[in-house]
Order: sequence, then structure tokens, then C-alpha cells
Amino acid sequence: MFFRCASSKNLPRVKISPTSKHIAILGYTFGGQEMPRLPKLSLSLTFWNGLLLSVVVGAVLIASQRSTDELGSRVQEDQALRAAEAVSLTFSKAIEREWESIRAVASQVDASSYEGSRRFVDAVLSASSSVSWAGIANASGIVFAGAGGAREGEDVSQRRWFREGLRDENAGSVFRPEGQDERGFINLSVPIYNEDGEASAVVVYRIGMAWVEAYVGQTADALDVDLYVINAANEVLVQRERTFEAALTEREITSARLRANRGLIVATPEGSRFTSATKSNMVGRANPPMGWSLVVRVPYHSPEVLASRELGWPTVFFLTAAAAVLGCLALINGLIARPIASLAACAENFSKGEVTYPAERVNTIEAEQLSGALSALQTQQSNEKRRRKSKSELLGRQLKVVRG
Repeated sequence: MFFRCASSKNLPRVKISPTSKHIAILGYTFGGQEMPRLPKLSLSLTFWNGLLLSVVVGAVLIASQRSTDELGSRVQEDQALRAAEAVSLTFSKAIEREWESIRAVASQVDASSYEGSRRFVDAVLSASSSVSWAGIANASGIVFAGAGGAREGEDVSQRRWFREGLRDENAGSVFRPEGQDERGFINLSVPIYNEDGEASAVVVYRIGMAWVEAYVGQTADALDVDLYVINAANEVLVQRERTFEAALTEREITSARLRANRGLIVATPEGSRFTSATKSNMVGRANPPMGWSLVVRVPYHSPEVLASRELGWPTVFFLTAAAAVLGCLALINGLIARPIASLAACAENFSKGEVTYPAERVNTIEAEQLSGALSALQTQQSNEKRRRKSKSELLGRQLKVVRG
């Protein structure tokens, strides 16, 4: 006897043999042969759920690691830039005090009085450690008052600080005279106006580069950074190297040339790395421009080193949450697969000749269809048994009649 589901014409036929306690379905034998040891449906579902969850977790961790690497590099660049801004701010405040001083002298000194002019420039030299010389030149370019009497009577009419100083406030470039301090100096000059509002003289402060180097060097030591001060021609005016001895790289020079205030990760030809930051206009906006830029270097820490310093609680929490989700999925899979497992047990008992009708409570359409088909098969087999029994009893009675 064969049974075919009415809902599908393409399903394989099921053969029910009343003489043998097994059913052949799709080539598998139940009852007649030992079934291979396969995992339960709930375990299979949990395995694939776990595999998919592992892929998702791995993708999230990889993406988060890349994001962490980028964030770590950006944080280090910002730290280097803040260090450069701190050095720049400190120096700009120091040079701003000198500008305020020279402006005060220009507004109060009587350029027609030698004694009064001399007292002013001598007082400047005594009051400021950054000024190595101060003087006043008349409109003809002759120094008529110099601190300590130095350079009085000298003709400075061709000096840039004098010519530019007659027009407006001016900060000269670094000047290195032969036979003197090779580090040189810079001149700050401001015009002195008469009662008619015309420039009648120029007051000048000479700032030694030795003071500049010592001042920014102290700031660099306090912040534990390496620094370079470069001019508009990319010449190094001051350098403070304690950790990195490599020369300025092309990226740093380009950043300074573009006057970009930014940080960047720099790799040296030797393979080492450091974080660099460039600060243009080192003296700030409140002071006349000097064309100086500042380059600061700080150690670079790889993302792995930064990550090892953290406890990693977000990662632990994330993995714990993933494990909790997998546990919930396993519980749900067990609830979904339980009716299917019960129906499978009924089918196995049916293959052994035991009739156990499946439970009516199911939770999926597929389980309901399987339960209905199994009930139909069991009912059909029971009806067939009753029919054979009735036929056998009828045949027995007929044989008794014939013999009687």
C-alpha cells in the first residue's frame, strides 16, 4: 500500500508494509537499520546561529579596531598640536611684552633730548633679559642714543630695521654679523612721531637668538617635546632635540610652507615613527609677523600599545552580550524544535509498529503539516489492520461453515 500527500504531486511515495516493521522514506530506513548519529535540530540551529553571530561579532570588532586606530592617531596628532600651541602661546606672550615695552618708549621718549633718550634705553637694558641692546636713531639714520653708549654715532640709514621702522612697526629677520655670536639676533623697531605726526626717529630693541633658544628650550623641556623654529625660507633657526635626531622631513617642511596648523604621523627612513605638529605664525596675531613657524615632535604610540594600557571593559561587555544573545537563541531554538523532535519520535515509533498519535499543539505550519500527515498515516494503518482482521475473521467463519 502506498500513500501520497494530496497537497503535492511531486513528493516521493511512502510504502507501508504490514509484514515488516519499517517504513522506507526517501531512501532512509527507520527501524530496519541503525540511524547515523546526527546532532539534534536545536543544536544545529544554535550552531548556525552562533556561526553567524561570530561573523557579525568579528566584523564589528575589526571595524571598531580600525576606528580605534584612526581615533588613536587623531588623538596623538591633536596632542602634538596642543603642545605646539602651548609653546607658541608662551613665546608670543614673552615677545608681546617686548613690543609693549618698545611702544611705551616710543610714545614717551623725547627724541630731541640725548639725556632723556639715554635714560630710557639704559633702563630697557636693565629691565629685560631678552634685550641685548637698545638704541634710538634720528631721521638721518644716525644712532644718537645707545644703551651703555654702544654704537652711538653709527650710521644705520641702510639698515632694514631703520628703513622699515620709519614706516611702521617691524620685526627683522635673523642677522648674524661676522665675528660675533653665530646665533645672531633680531631687531624690533618702532617709529617715534613728533608733534606734527611725522616719524622723527626710530627706537630699536635687539633680541638675541640665544635668549630665544633658551626660552623655547625651557618650554620644550617642561612639555617633554622636541621642537624646531624655522623661518619663511625653511631654515632652522632654533632646534631642541632630545628624543628624535632625524632632520625635518619633507612632510613637515611642506606643512610649514603651507602654514597649516595640523598634526601628522611621520615615518623616518630608518623605520621609526613620531607624531609631529606644525604651528604657523609662532608669535601670534597680536604681534607684527616674523615669518616663523614651529614644528613640535612627540613620541608615537601604536594603537596596540594604547589598547594594552586600557582594561578593555567595552570589549568584555560586548563579548558577554554576544554570549547572552547566543544563549537566548539556543533557548528559542529549543522551544521551536521541541514539537519537531516530538513528531520525529512518533515517526520512529510508528516505524517500529507502535502507534502514538502526535500532540495537537504545534508552533509552526511545518510542524502542523507533519503532524497531520503522520496522523493520517497512522489512521490509515489502523484502518487497514481492522480491515484485515475483519476479513480474517470472516474467512474463518466461512471455513467453519464449509467444514461443518
